[in-house]
Amino acid sequence: MRDFILLAILTGVRRGNLCAMRWQDVDLRMREWTIPETKNGEPQIVALCPEAVTILQERQVDTSVWVFPGIGKTGHIVEVQGAVERVMKRAGIPYGRKAENGVTLHDLRRTLGSWQARNGASLTIIGKSLNHKSPQSTAIYAQLDIDPVRQSVEAATAAMLEAGGFYKSGEVMATNRKRG
Repeated sequence: MRDFILLAILTGVRRGNLCAMRWQDVDLRMREWTIPETKNGEPQIVALCPEAVTILQERQVDTSVWVFPGIGKTGHIVEVQGAVERVMKRAGIPYGRKAENGVTLHDLRRTLGSWQARNGASLTIIGKSLNHKSPQSTAIYAQLDIDPVRQSVEAATAAMLEAGGFYKSGEVMATNRKRG
């Protein structure tokens, strides 16, 4: 479950897609995973960060067609909630919507989008990485944190003031404004 949970965080994909991940859809050289069909009915190319590639390389010793093989009819794991609950409990993280400050497996998907927004990614990029079909699904990430907005505004206003000759880059000048 360690690898499953880490890949959930590092890829932002839906639980069902991660459960059914097939080796034939993974290109470690290109650092891509192609999901043939997702919840919205469309394929998705998932960019794999170096850490995700490392996890997958370590799992590749298995001879199964599935990255996460299981013993059921599908051949891959299907139900992970119990295992995720045990991992969260060991980590001291409350699990479930009913628990105070509780998290769910789907929150790991949101975590990637939230951190992308925090690091200045556009809603278009976030939507593409999470395979959202509509901009409304991605819009929640625009409301998460004021810090990237503040950084952008400060950088733009500093550049404007420098271009206008009000001060050199990095220098802040007091104004001679009288109160009245």
